[in-house]
Amino acid sequence: MLILLACTTPGDSAPTGDSTADTALADGSAWYGDVETIVVENCAGCHADGEVAPFPLSTYAEAQPMAGAMADAVSARRMPPWKASPGCNEYRGDLSLSDDEIARIVAWAEAGAVEGDPSRASGATAPTSSLSRVDFDLPMPEAYTPGAAPDDYRCFVLEWPETEGKYVTGYQVNPGDRGIVHHVVLYVGASENAQLYRDADAAEAGAGYTCFGGPGVVDQSDAEWLGGWAPGASNGDFPNETGIYMEPGSVVVMQMHYNTSATDPVPDLSSVDFMVEDSVANPAYIQPWADPAWLDGTGMTIPANSEGTNHSFSRTIPFSFRVHTANLHMHTYGQTAKLSVTQGDGTEQCLLDIDDWDFNWQRTYVLAEPLTVENPTITVECSWDNPTGEDLDWGEGTGDEMCLGTMLLSY
Repeated sequence: MLILLACTTPGDSAPTGDSTADTALADGSAWYGDVETIVVENCAGCHADGEVAPFPLSTYAEAQPMAGAMADAVSARRMPPWKASPGCNEYRGDLSLSDDEIARIVAWAEAGAVEGDPSRASGATAPTSSLSRVDFDLPMPEAYTPGAAPDDYRCFVLEWPETEGKYVTGYQVNPGDRGIVHHVVLYVGASENAQLYRDADAAEAGAGYTCFGGPGVVDQSDAEWLGGWAPGASNGDFPNETGIYMEPGSVVVMQMHYNTSATDPVPDLSSVDFMVEDSVANPAYIQPWADPAWLDGTGMTIPANSEGTNHSFSRTIPFSFRVHTANLHMHTYGQTAKLSVTQGDGTEQCLLDIDDWDFNWQRTYVLAEPLTVENPTITVECSWDNPTGEDLDWGEGTGDEMCLGTMLLSY
């Protein structure tokens, strides 16, 4: 799932002769002092070895050949990838570049992408992890090579090391091989069911066990989420002093969805970093949101050779709570998605609206301020184009579709 920054090539950048350099420096359009900090702090976290983007952008030597592509991508606001539509809500950590930042990158590229004076280096560094502290890491028990093709759903039991109750206050999923990991869902394996998960693992040869649709052992609708990862996702600290409780004797069930339609199967050894606390101000949980009928394969048909098919699901919750984050999930035929609430008094509020869905850029959006809702009706709605000759419906495979919202909630 390599994401090209733009369709231009390194040759599109202007040559860097002395006269061009002089003009660029006179205009203030140089890497050092004008562009370096913008690119390193906003781009280099993804544009690094082993990350989702296909080439690094941490140094002048890496960025200079890509100057034309960078200018094109930021001008069109394809990069950095921030898919939340403006006007829906306000979020923390907005990656969108300002008009001034975009102008600086464009001016630098058009003036020859010169280096400038290294003494003006800012010392900026790319973010290496969005988790402020790692208390422990839970890896898969052993490497696993996908056997089913093109989609393989496999669950791995991660033994929870804490002997006392703890709150998970942040996590970071570390996919072992991003070329085959389609997504990851972390489930809370409650202590009363922990041995059943171990038994399911022991009953199948090799690492893990088959778990199509959920973690097994408990019904999918009853499975408690702990977290997840998808291409372009950003894990890290939970906001607003929230945490998800893990009781002693619990296990983490890590469901891996592998897809090998574009590559050969290779061994994967993924892991999860955790940050935990003894107590939190706001105990929380993750609430998935979709029509239960869709999960049974009914009511979300996307006809063959169709454009703009829409489906939505709404339900009223008869109590009050706070919403801290919003996330949306579809597959590759998705076009738009929206998650919203209507308060008990009729006030409508948008949580997250994505009007140009891209499967490769799925992230959790943290609301600038938690939203208190009272007896709300929650709605998720999605649209798709289906250019294939077959009807599509809800399904776990990459070639199927979904319309799923998730929220971090607290009482």
